[in-house]
Amino acid sequence: MEIFLDIFAGLGLFFVGVKLIGANLKQLTGKWFRGLMSAATQSSLRSSMLGLLSGALTQSSNAITFISISMVTAGLVEVAGVVPMVIWANVGTSLLVLVAAVDINLAVLFLLGVTGVAYYFDLDNKPHFRHGLGAVLGLSLLFMGLELIKHGSVPLRSVEGVADFLIFTASSYSLAFLIGVVLTMVAQSSATVTIIAVTMINVGLLTFDQTIAIVIGASLGSGLSIAVLTTNLKGIGRQIAWVQIAVKVVGVAIFLPVFLLETAVGLPGIKALVTVFTLHLASQVALVYLLLQITSAVITMLLCKPVMAFIERHSPPTDEELLSQPHYLYDEALEDAPSALKLVEREQARAFGYLPSLLDGVRADAALTMSAQALHVAGRSLIEQCDTFLAEIADQNEARDMLSEVFNLQKRNEILSDLFTALDDYVRTVSHIGSRSEDDKFVRLIFALGESLHAILDLGKDAFQMRDGDDLATLLDFTTDRSAQMDGIRRRVMSVGDISSGDHGVLYATTTLFERILWLTRRYGELTVEMTSAEAATA
Repeated sequence: MEIFLDIFAGLGLFFVGVKLIGANLKQLTGKWFRGLMSAATQSSLRSSMLGLLSGALTQSSNAITFISISMVTAGLVEVAGVVPMVIWANVGTSLLVLVAAVDINLAVLFLLGVTGVAYYFDLDNKPHFRHGLGAVLGLSLLFMGLELIKHGSVPLRSVEGVADFLIFTASSYSLAFLIGVVLTMVAQSSATVTIIAVTMINVGLLTFDQTIAIVIGASLGSGLSIAVLTTNLKGIGRQIAWVQIAVKVVGVAIFLPVFLLETAVGLPGIKALVTVFTLHLASQVALVYLLLQITSAVITMLLCKPVMAFIERHSPPTDEELLSQPHYLYDEALEDAPSALKLVEREQARAFGYLPSLLDGVRADAALTMSAQALHVAGRSLIEQCDTFLAEIADQNEARDMLSEVFNLQKRNEILSDLFTALDDYVRTVSHIGSRSEDDKFVRLIFALGESLHAILDLGKDAFQMRDGDDLATLLDFTTDRSAQMDGIRRRVMSVGDISSGDHGVLYATTTLFERILWLTRRYGELTVEMTSAEAATA
């Protein structure tokens, strides 16, 4: 029983260590890493080097894949820019496997002691030290866990039945391969499974051939886990996930046949190659893992164009992603702040242009050309990207007139966000009456309000995109205070006895939202006129 508890406790420490390393290093590289990522993805070489670094730091190619997906989805980087990074992140994960193959127990014990002293003096509460100490503690626990596994595994060979099982499985490469696949899908990391396999071969519980089969199976398991975790993704997000899957599949497709030929026929292959570099079994396994990652990365990079063409054909960008891509914002524009502000204004006008179409689903006889959900998500994304762009302009410029324009555009951004929220609430409020007969007076009233709102927002769309003075003046006239008019409508409708309490609620909510949307649109127009007047005065 003590043997199994040692192994179980060792696995516990090992997994805690892996989590601590990944979580703390990701915190250390959060904002800095994202900024570096935006810059590095402009070059294939820099993106590849960043992949190596990020894989080594996070020890998770899956984590890099999901970070890449989130940044591409947010419009911060392009798909082509992150592909090399995603590919080479797998090679970066080899670092911990190589370290695990070397006996560094004394160094780990020293690190654990230093970390304990640092925690005693509350250095973990200081922002500059907290995550670094957490990562070092995770590394120490990981290797302590491996030592416990090793200590508990040594007596296993003498346990009745274990020796027979080891003899049975020693010649079953398919079983070892399957074990690698399954364990990796559970652990979500092929590097983690490989490190455990390195520990097992050190104490003689696995043969070299078994361990290689596990390592290859772990690579396939990593690809399958990505496939499972990204089943809900579409478009560009799925494209990046499939790049990671392609890397895994390519490696397995090359290494598995070579390994089987080497073991079956005796042709020199993987084992012969790693033996040239070292005779230490654990180091040989680590080299197999490293060679698998490098081979996968190199071949996938060479086949990148046809692979990406296949992926893009089978997972084209969604409507949301196409609409979310900024037409006017680009990093180089930040070098000229006045021009950059003009580009933000044009991007905001483009986002405002999505608002009238949000009403198409609740308008009589309106042709639904685009999903309201897609427009809503895309509009929100553009607003966030404008916010980020404005923050960068403000950081780089301290001139008072420039900051005044930034503030104006930031206020417009807030209003845009509120407009999307109000339109979403409006659509939700009136959507359930769409199935009722259009002969219903109440339904006709609600549809009339919707048509009026659509006309005003459509006028705003043209006014803001063209910055036409007459259109802006007309818009401000149409969006004057309508509270008295809305109150009159409510009183007239509620005076009719056959209106249900539910319809009363819909009427009150609809007219209130109608007023709010008009007020927000007017405020957006006033800020536009204000900025236009300021520009004319300084021209």
